[in-house]
Amino acid sequence: MKKFVMMSSLLALAAGGNEVALIQNASAAEANRGDSGFGDIVVTARRQSESLRDIPDAIQAFGSEALEQAGVTSVNDLSSLVSGFHVVEAQQPGVSMINIRGIGQSRFGEPPIAVVIDGVQQVSANQLTQDLFDIEQIEFLKGPQGALYGRNALGGAINIVTRKPGDHFEGSLQASYAEGDDYKIGAFVSTPIGEMAGLRLAASYRNRDGQIYNQTLDDYVDYDETYTVRGSLLLRPTDRVEIDFSGSYLDQKGGAAYYVPGPPNATREPVQGNLMGLGKRKLGDASVKFKLDAGDVTLQSVTAYSSVQSYIFEDLEWLPDDLLSATQDIRVKAMTQELRLSSNNSAARLRWVAGLYYLHIDQRIETNVFLRPDLTGLADPLLGSRISTKDDNNAYAIFGQLVYSLTDRFEVTAALRYDIDDRRQTDYTTLSGDPVIYDATFRSLQPKVSLAYKFDSGDLLYATVAKGFRSGGFNNNSAITRKFNPEELWNYELGFKTVLADRKLFVNGAAFYTPITDRQVYGIDLRTGADQFIVNPIPKSHIVGAELEVTAMPVHGLTLSFGGTVLRTKIDEYDPSILSVTSMNGDYRGNRLNQVPEWSVNAAIQYTADLGGGGKIIPRFDIRGSGGNYYWEIDNADKRDTVWLANARLTYSSDRFEIAVFANNLFDVEYDMEYVSPSASGHIAGMGIGARNMPRQFGVSSRVNF
Repeated sequence: MKKFVMMSSLLALAAGGNEVALIQNASAAEANRGDSGFGDIVVTARRQSESLRDIPDAIQAFGSEALEQAGVTSVNDLSSLVSGFHVVEAQQPGVSMINIRGIGQSRFGEPPIAVVIDGVQQVSANQLTQDLFDIEQIEFLKGPQGALYGRNALGGAINIVTRKPGDHFEGSLQASYAEGDDYKIGAFVSTPIGEMAGLRLAASYRNRDGQIYNQTLDDYVDYDETYTVRGSLLLRPTDRVEIDFSGSYLDQKGGAAYYVPGPPNATREPVQGNLMGLGKRKLGDASVKFKLDAGDVTLQSVTAYSSVQSYIFEDLEWLPDDLLSATQDIRVKAMTQELRLSSNNSAARLRWVAGLYYLHIDQRIETNVFLRPDLTGLADPLLGSRISTKDDNNAYAIFGQLVYSLTDRFEVTAALRYDIDDRRQTDYTTLSGDPVIYDATFRSLQPKVSLAYKFDSGDLLYATVAKGFRSGGFNNNSAITRKFNPEELWNYELGFKTVLADRKLFVNGAAFYTPITDRQVYGIDLRTGADQFIVNPIPKSHIVGAELEVTAMPVHGLTLSFGGTVLRTKIDEYDPSILSVTSMNGDYRGNRLNQVPEWSVNAAIQYTADLGGGGKIIPRFDIRGSGGNYYWEIDNADKRDTVWLANARLTYSSDRFEIAVFANNLFDVEYDMEYVSPSASGHIAGMGIGARNMPRQFGVSSRVNF
């Protein structure tokens, strides 16, 4: 493995000359694939169309070609392209813990990033890790984006743009097969309807038997079956009016909670639990987007409805004995409405956007813990406990952003958002007769100010100060505390974007300091073994970091990329009384924040060889690594080993046909995909539990365009 790391580093150095070799995996959408070097990318991440190079934020953007050539099929896969971005896949389909620049996510907590699909912000954490297919572009903004995106955008935002109907008929059929009897098939068709409308339909299906073996059940536990459909009807009744009716549906059933008790960094096969875990997820979305070009201004309205159903059945001791099990059913219905008014002239000295936002969420959660026959001696399981809660939440926001060019080179950006989050929870439990109601209102004013100076060469130097906010909430039937407070942070950032070598070398860098107030932390009360909660035991903590990203095209057809992030975190203040009744009852002042690697790198080499007649051969090799003092919990008791992963892909492509062979996790590296320390696992024997990552997978894919 060291030889491959050294090879990638030398290639990156060759691309950057005497520059430090930290090169970003940039979008193929910005590459013309010619001797003239890279082109430009237009993004809408700040609610208006802008050149990526002109925005005083750390942004990475990836077009459809780049995503396909890198084999990106889900948000989780973006960790191989985006520096400083990590996803810990957890116990069931749709559940994960995201970390960006050290801003993390607690188990059962809300994510640190806002995910927006075609202008609609996703409201549930279970929506974030959807499959990515028929995608036009993905824009990844780093640093707090609360001024435009509101709550939970304290670490950044992902703006996903799907393909829309065009002015001519087109379609595609895709299929793939990989180890684990992993079959995928997908298709889309797009057609104009007269001169003023267009329709696009896309669908995909996956059926996977799995590769992780359970010796007790003599079966594979990481199975998956997923159906997805998406449609868009685009109307243009006049030159100034556009109406987009969009909808999507996902139905997923897969393996869940295939943990293995033991220490960290241990071999996680074979799985031994006597129960086959089952996770289900159903996502339904519908939206109407109205856009009116009124000359000097554009008015946009986005009305959306979403439905989320998530269910899990799992073993709770993960041993051959039949002792404990649990189920949890989550149902969410949400409605959002956003109105935006923005200036139209991108060349004007003053550009602006202003808007209003409303969100309503109805959520129901029911959790059951069962005592099994091996524990009770009875033929049928007994109901150990039942927890049922209903949430009725309303959120309101007003926001705006001004961009003013003081001179042709110097630009000021000022943005502000005020969020009001009303939360009301009703608890129904078997332990109390009458429902118990809790309510609270969380408010946050989130400003953002950026100063940017653009040189004649096109280089950009910027400084940004921004605030981020993750709302508070209520725990379900917790004896520790029902209410937990919001988490807030400020980010102070200096960055640059440089274009060199006749647009054949892009270098982006940033350094940032992020103090955090009331970081949200997951815990479990081992007196009950099932009382899980989120609390705020860390009044003050901070992150210091730096990242450097570069993209190079040293010769025609060859693209080299390498990106890196370095992070240092520290718990500055700690309140040991909050977790005093749990196993995490020490004083952790001075410790590092959990699930944050000290360093991470990602690199890729790709070559496009023109065969003539429209045919191309494209070999690609990706490698990423992360390590340093990576601790699973805030007690810093259990540390993850350094992890290096590599993917390889060889593609033949023409205008009508494409075929690729690929290998994910090429060197079959095994590591803890997730690990829950003994202090937080609640295991019946007091052990930690872990789940291994996916093993190496070879496969082949093909696509036909028509």
